[in-house]
Amino acid sequence: MGTDGRDARGRIAPEDFLGIGELARRSGLSPKALRLYDASDLLPPRHVDPFTGYRRYGADQVGRALLIARLRGLGMGLERIRVICDLPADAAGQELRSWWLQEQADARTRSTEVASLLTDLRTLPTEESPMTTDHTERTRRTDQTGHTGHSGERSATASAAVRIAHVLEQGGVRATQQDAVHIQDLPGERLLLAIADGFGADDDLSGRLLDALGDGLRTALDGGAGTPPASDVLTALESAWAALPDLLPADGASGAALLAAVLDGERLVLAHLGDGRALLVREEHVEPLTRDHTQVASLVAAGRLTEEEAAADPRRAVLNRALAAGAPTAPDLIARTLTAGDRLVLTSDGIHAVLTPEALGEAVLAGASPERTVQDLARRTLEAGAPDNLAAIVADLG
Repeated sequence: MGTDGRDARGRIAPEDFLGIGELARRSGLSPKALRLYDASDLLPPRHVDPFTGYRRYGADQVGRALLIARLRGLGMGLERIRVICDLPADAAGQELRSWWLQEQADARTRSTEVASLLTDLRTLPTEESPMTTDHTERTRRTDQTGHTGHSGERSATASAAVRIAHVLEQGGVRATQQDAVHIQDLPGERLLLAIADGFGADDDLSGRLLDALGDGLRTALDGGAGTPPASDVLTALESAWAALPDLLPADGASGAALLAAVLDGERLVLAHLGDGRALLVREEHVEPLTRDHTQVASLVAAGRLTEEEAAADPRRAVLNRALAAGAPTAPDLIARTLTAGDRLVLTSDGIHAVLTPEALGEAVLAGASPERTVQDLARRTLEAGAPDNLAAIVADLG
């Protein structure tokens, strides 16, 4: 027997074989990912049982599996990974360096193109959408203690009605409630809907951030102290958001994901940072409006990771953008035109990280009222274990 565990014929001793589950545990790759790499001939098992299909790997393949996991985490394609894995260490290092230099060059090129396109878009003529919704009155009950709250219809005419409901639950595992919900009338017959998902030691941070955002929006839209009102909601939202990082603890121990929607007549303006999600439901179709701010989500969007790999990645919930000290705090700003019959759904990751896309779609497409919809979302999540706080807002137009 050789020192590497092989016999004179190069065969691995039976005691040095690893099952797929054990290799997954040692490498951090999921069994599903290992099967993908087998199919692409990147990490084939040493033996496959012809009757059961059970895969057995050599103990000496753990290092290759770890390297594959790290390279995939960088977003490298499978073909380039195969090249690096088959090279000696010094050559593999040069190959990795060459790949990274090109990635940086590509990023610079894209940055230049984005700047040019932004300049071009600013010169395009825009067509203003008429603001036809006339809101006059709304009653609201906001329950911050962990149970369903709802707000009734707000309208001047039936066609302009907006029905809103929300839910806020502590969940089945968390010792404290760090999610928050905020619903507020704004100047100009506008409406703010927002949720925040806090993390760290400061349990009240989410609520303070949402209160500050609402106050900042109202001030920006009203003007005051010699300051003219903001020209539009987008400008006001940017201005109000810019003050939020000043509320963050300097030690970086706490932060929040935050998702804010302003209903402005026929226009929807969203500010999004973190992993809250906004969905637009229109004519039995659910359109995601936001993208999670994690490296894993970015790699999936770029086609560099599969959905299966991402679902099993241990870093899938690690944010690389959030309202937190030391992190990028500029939000994505999204604008859409709304029509009567649209439904807007906002959720914290305590809901969409637990429910499957199919279950979430069933709940929001069931045709139930906003009140029943948020109750259904909470029920499904709690029945699935609810390992996190959860929050949702549902708003129906018309």
